[in-house]
Amino acid sequence: MNEEKIKEIYSNLFEFVSLFHRKFGASFRHGTDKYNCKKNQNRAIMIIGKHGKITPTDLGKFLDMRKGSLTSLVDSLEKLNLVVRKVDKEDRRKTWLHLTDEGKSYLENKKKEIEKAVISQFSKLNNEEIDLFLKNIREIVDIFKKI
Repeated sequence: MNEEKIKEIYSNLFEFVSLFHRKFGASFRHGTDKYNCKKNQNRAIMIIGKHGKITPTDLGKFLDMRKGSLTSLVDSLEKLNLVVRKVDKEDRRKTWLHLTDEGKSYLENKKKEIEKAVISQFSKLNNEEIDLFLKNIREIVDIFKKI
């Protein structure tokens, strides 16, 4: 392994994350509806929606949240009727998080809002730049799945 290349990867990942949050973070932070969800609530809804159902433990790993904070987050989403906890039918010790119908509707609206922000930012690029970004982001996602 080339340590210098890995350090450069780290540096570029850190810069990418910072730029991503600067360009698109507002779409996750600002609630423009009756729910007024915060960033982590929106992230949780998106993760649950992507997986269909997820255990609180796995959601906590995706969000990098400790158990107590995650419990408060899930409680708040339940109070908003966006998420429901369901006990596993085969293993009563296991709990699954699901989006309610209202949560699914909220997710679709939030996706549209974020999509508008992404389109707005990427419309500044020409077709070649968009194609290059798409090719590279696909490769990055594939590599991340391997590590």
